[in-house]
This record gives sequence, C-alpha cells and structure tokens, in this order.
Amino acid sequence: MAHRETELDRITTLLGQCLGRIDEQAFRLQRGDDEPDWAGDVLEQEAATLQELVSTLVAAHASTDRADLNRVVDHAVRDSVAEAKAPVAVRQRLAPALPEVACSPGQLGFAVQRALLLAFGRADAGSDVVVTTRREGESVLFELECSGHRRDRHLRERAATLCEFVAGLQGNCQIDGDEQGHLLLAIELPAATVADER
Repeated sequence: MAHRETELDRITTLLGQCLGRIDEQAFRLQRGDDEPDWAGDVLEQEAATLQELVSTLVAAHASTDRADLNRVVDHAVRDSVAEAKAPVAVRQRLAPALPEVACSPGQLGFAVQRALLLAFGRADAGSDVVVTTRREGESVLFELECSGHRRDRHLRERAATLCEFVAGLQGNCQIDGDEQGHLLLAIELPAATVADER
C-alpha cells in the first residue's frame, strides 16, 4: 500500500506540473506573448503528457474509491510550495479524524493540485495562503484563502475545468476573487460511507 501511495504522489505531482505549464502557456498566448503556431506545439505536447498521466492514474487506482483528504492536501501543499514562483507563506488547518472522500486518491489529488495551482500561479512574493479541511454534514470540504494575489480577469475561466471536474465527482466548487487581491476557493465533496466499501 505504501508503494502505491508513493507512486500516486509522484504521478499527482507530475500531473500538477503539467497542468501548470499548460495554464501558463495558455495565459501567455491570451496576452499575445507567444506566436500561435509555436504555442500550439507546446500545448499539444503538454496535452499528450497530460493524457498519459491521467491514463496511468486511472489504471493504477481504478479499484480505489476512497481518499484521505488531509494526506492528499499535505502532499500537494509541499509540492506547490516547492514549485511556487514566489515565496509564499502557507498555514494548514487540517481537521483531525475526517471521513474519507468518496472518490479515488488520483481524482482528489487532481482537484486539490489544480486548486493550489490557481492560487500559487498568481501569488506575489509574501502572499499568505490558508488551507483548511473540515467536515460539514455528509460532505468534506477543502478551502483555500489567499491574500496578496495578483488580480486575474480570467480567474473564473481558468477555474472552469476544475469546477466541471468536481461536479463530475458529485461535488461543488466555488471560487471568488476581489480587487484587493483576495482569492477564495472551496471544494465540497461527498464523504465516503460504509456502503461505499467493497
């Protein structure tokens, strides 16, 4: 089991890095920083890498339908801090004894990594990020609050794929930003129940 978790963590990290490069290239293309033909080649290569990583995740964890949110968040935060373009202060408020989430570790890792990329990708040096996990009724929540965040006019568009992905897991994703550089993001997913066990 420990080997499978280590492999999942490695694949999730690679997946997050790939998504970050795709997001950055798309943003540069929107601003007109790159030639469309060259940027298209880069995006095509990254999309192929992304497809390979997703296939690997699905194959490796097809039988796993429960995930530990705190473990996934802790790993994803460490990776995101290491990859951040600017020094960022992160505080974690992880609720103890959370029920597992009713999705695979790979799916949960993808959602958390993507949420962190949205925050860290536009964070300025000295930004303060608070990551919280908690239970609310029959749901488990991942919440991210960031101050010192550069204003991003395309934030909702960039978050659309994450919101769609979370909806596919029977969850809900909300994201909001303001003119003062505050970013709020919340992912709500159903908690696994005894009936979910195989």
